[in-house]
Amino acid sequence: MASESNRDAVPARRSAGADILRALIVISRRGVADARIPDLSLSLTDQSILGYIVDHPGSRSTDIARAFRLNRSTVSRQLAGLIELGVVCEKTDASGRGRPLELTESGRAAYDEAIGILQGVVDEHLDGWTDAEVARFAHDLQRFNTSAPQGTDGRKEQQ
Repeated sequence: MASESNRDAVPARRSAGADILRALIVISRRGVADARIPDLSLSLTDQSILGYIVDHPGSRSTDIARAFRLNRSTVSRQLAGLIELGVVCEKTDASGRGRPLELTESGRAAYDEAIGILQGVVDEHLDGWTDAEVARFAHDLQRFNTSAPQGTDGRKEQQ
């Protein structure tokens, strides 16, 4: 009897995993659309890079490439675009290979505005949830995010 319930659990777990994946894709797409501000349209990658720089002061392009499992040339191209937009700059007083990155004043303002919009969307979705439900959801998402293997799956870096 126990083996029968184990066989049923595998398809159920796969189905639940597929549901999670679909939900994460929708959340990501909506986030990009919701976070667009009139003067600046940032891609999901752009938003992610700005967030990384905010969360990791003094980071370099190689740090971003490693964190997002991207090729360094891909990150360099993205950063060149963000520098051209005037939202990211390299610290000029740094020495050594790769200069630390920081947001410009307009970059920080754009990031803060996008985060404010997204926080409003999250708050709307969580309206009606109990504090305990919100805390559990936050805990589970944090656990999901931190338990991911760090590039140990043998795949090549993304282009």
